[in-house]
Amino acid sequence: MKKKLFLLFVAFSFFGVITVFSQEDYEYFVNNAGRSSALYKGAIPLKYVFVYTGTYYAYEKEYIKGNIIYNGKEYKNVRLNLNAHLDELIVWDEIAQRGIQLNKNYVDSFSIGNRKFVYIKNADQTGIMAPGYYQLLYNNSIEVYKKIIKIYGESINQEYISSSRGIIRKFYPVTKYYVKNSMGASTINRKRDIIALYPDLKKEIRKYVHNNGLVFRGENMDNSLVSIFSFIDSNYNER
Repeated sequence: MKKKLFLLFVAFSFFGVITVFSQEDYEYFVNNAGRSSALYKGAIPLKYVFVYTGTYYAYEKEYIKGNIIYNGKEYKNVRLNLNAHLDELIVWDEIAQRGIQLNKNYVDSFSIGNRKFVYIKNADQTGIMAPGYYQLLYNNSIEVYKKIIKIYGESINQEYISSSRGIIRKFYPVTKYYVKNSMGASTINRKRDIIALYPDLKKEIRKYVHNNGLVFRGENMDNSLVSIFSFIDSNYNER
């Protein structure tokens, strides 16, 4: 009898709140979540209850299907998004219809749509790249990373200074690029930073940039970095 009663209830605790499920509810959850159910055991993400402009997500506000290697296992076609303000990866629980914040210690790599990301657990020897989530743009003997940070800021709206609308709250992006090679990590902001890393390829780099019309700013930055470092990679491999 005691064994039977034990099987009737399964309790889960989130922040001290106990939710009790019947055995049938639990079986429904496991059957529908499949082997991805291990993803849905994290904390509930922080809710931004104030009005703001912009977004704290790295890109789109919507959760997008992707793959993730979590605790050594690959989970496919799960909906993910990256909070670039807190640097937290969120998975969407289709059954509970809510986001779940994943434990960084178990995240290896993941994709959101066509974008690939990795979690760097330890700072490299240069200390330039801190632990966190990075978008992986290029991966060979040279690695190129992109880091989007959403900064929260407040400003005063002079038109409504005496009302609740007097404060403008906004998330705005700061984008950083990094390159890792055998010497460690370096930040990349412009073409001359690339030449400084590979001075022996100075003429070749300038010629390649000119012939291919590469622009190292704005929306062109990602593709231009991938193109130039692929070129540099092939040149070093040929030597």
